[in-house]
Amino acid sequence: MSTDADRGTATLRHVVHIRLEPSLDDARREALEADLHRLVDEHPHAVTGTLHRDLGRRPEASVSATWMVVLDFGSMDDFEAYLAHPLHRDFLADHQPAMAYISAIQVPLDV
Repeated sequence: MSTDADRGTATLRHVVHIRLEPSLDDARREALEADLHRLVDEHPHAVTGTLHRDLGRRPEASVSATWMVVLDFGSMDDFEAYLAHPLHRDFLADHQPAMAYISAIQVPLDV
């Protein structure tokens, strides 16, 4: 268990699930997916970033996500800098309205 003193230095994993409705307009989907690839490829302030697409077995299911993003950060300070980075901020401003849902969790990484 980390303490407040560890907050700035503890490594962490940020996992995001994004659901796009299967009926989303192709142009909006393509723009969102291109910007998502760019965000994960550049992964500002993160050590690594990976993007995973759902296999699409049941995209109509209300609990199905379309994308999973995994970003690892060297510290909470790096994660906070990522949240404020224009690439992240602009991605959400531009595309969050087109998402059926987005959820995120941050978990500590064992070192």
